[in-house]
Amino acid sequence: MPFLMPIINALFGGALQSLLKSWLDYKASTAATKEAGFALAVAADQANLAAVASAEIQIDAMKVQVYGTPTYRIVTLLVGIPVALHFSLVFVDTILASGFLFGRPLLGVPNPPGEYPTFEWAIVASFFLVHAVGVGTSNVARWMK
Repeated sequence: MPFLMPIINALFGGALQSLLKSWLDYKASTAATKEAGFALAVAADQANLAAVASAEIQIDAMKVQVYGTPTYRIVTLLVGIPVALHFSLVFVDTILASGFLFGRPLLGVPNPPGEYPTFEWAIVASFFLVHAVGVGTSNVARWMK
């Protein structure tokens, strides 16, 4: 084998060196491309999160203006609280009737007729629920797939 190495090196050495150099160049360019893609994804996420933070500040400022008015407080007392109370009683009564605890409705709260449950849920959601975070999948997470 020691006698064959100089012959193999003379025959294939130049080709192997150029092949190895091409492969290393390819791997380096692939790594640079991936790193650049990651940097762009991070920059896009930063811009998205800055926009979300700005929107949150604007929403909070509007909430302070709206929630402090006497009209909103009166509407909340007259509409929001009774609807939320009925909604929660139906919810609790449904859980009790599901067989989880007793298997029968204990409170006897009737379900609302027709389209009223949809309206009731919309009222409860608009008065008392916090809006959901809708940022979605980050660009970095999509880049890592």
